Parts: sequence; C-alpha cells; structure tokens
Amino acid sequence: TQSIPPVCVVYGEDAFLVAKEAEKHLDSLLNEEERMTGLSEPKASDAQIAEVLDELRTVPFLASRRVVLIKDAEPFLKLYSKQLEVYLESPSPCGVLLMTAATLDGRTRFAKLLREIGGAIEITPMKSYELPQYITGYAKQQHGITLDTRSSELLVELIGDDPGRLCREMDKLALYVSPQKTVATQDIEQLIGRNRMFNAFEVIDGITTNNAGQAL
Repeated sequence: TQSIPPVCVVYGEDAFLVAKEAEKHLDSLLNEEERMTGLSEPKASDAQIAEVLDELRTVPFLASRRVVLIKDAEPFLKLYSKQLEVYLESPSPCGVLLMTAATLDGRTRFAKLLREIGGAIEITPMKSYELPQYITGYAKQQHGITLDTRSSELLVELIGDDPGRLCREMDKLALYVSPQKTVATQDIEQLIGRNRMFNAFEVIDGITTNNAGQAL
C-alpha cells in the first residue's frame, strides 16, 4: 500500500482545481460510508489545534482512518504552523490532516518538512492547450459522454480558460443531450453559443442606449 503522508496541503491559485484534487485525495483515504464516522471538517477560522490533533489521534470507528479536512486553511496554518512542525515529528498512525490553500510559503520550516514527506501538493494553472483534453476527460468520467476534438475545442473557445466554468457548462450540456451520450457541435452552439451571442448583443444595446447597468 502506498504510504500516505500524515499531513497534506493541496494548494494553488485555481480554487476549482485545488478543490478537485483535494476531493480526489479524500476519495483515496475514505470511501463514502467511512466519511460518516471518519471525517471531520472544521472551518479554518474556528479550528483549534488541540481539537484537530485530538481528532487525528482518536482511533477510527468503522473507518480505516481519521481524516480532518480544513478548506481555505491559511488562517489555521498561520496560527499553528509551529505546532504542526512538532506534530510531524510524531504523527498519529491512524489520522491524516488534509488542507487546501491558495498559497504555501515555501520558506517556512513547516513547508520544507511537508515537501520531504510528499505532503505539499501544488496545483498549477492549466495551459490553454490542455483544456480541451481536460474537458473531454471530465465529460467521460462524470457523465459517460464522448466529446470529439472539435466539440471540446469549441467549448473552450466559447467559455474561455476557466476550468470550473467549463465543467459547469459541460454539466448543463449533459442534461441538454440526455439520454444521449454524445455532444455535437450543434448542441454546443444551441445551448452555449446562442447565449453568448445574445449576451454580446445585450452589451452593445446597453452601450448604445447609455444604459450602464445593462451593459455591465
């Protein structure tokens, strides 16, 4: 079995991709049934280090391990990085602390310790050329839908370089074509292209009639 670091921080500037990676990591730690008893999700602003460490050290009940998930963990990390350094010297064998953040200060001793154990997981923004393949994979995995190259490229062309928005539009498309398992360029143009053009004309109308609210 692959060794799982006792503390992991998934970080990066794209919040959607960071959340997706954290969810994937959580899936590898606990299944849906185990989350009922094995998962704790305190808010970063409310989490107390003593309570978090107690949770990590508690023997799991009806689960393979204890997991504490802290999203947007910057406030927690700022307050307790020193205590976490000490914890890493003798971590719980049955607990994993999983956190998400926009940034991680690589100069700190805590970040260096994390890197040594493989617990610092940086998620870099996607390049434009990677997005068609990404949305093709998402469509297949989430909806069982096959996207051809032209369709995935058209989606990116119409929606832009935001992976989160691309996935949301793909979710709408899946409902639109259901029960079919293919998406044609005509479907994309009908559902997304038309809205895009309508919004563009609305902006132009707002500008020509001096209606700032409509234009915005």
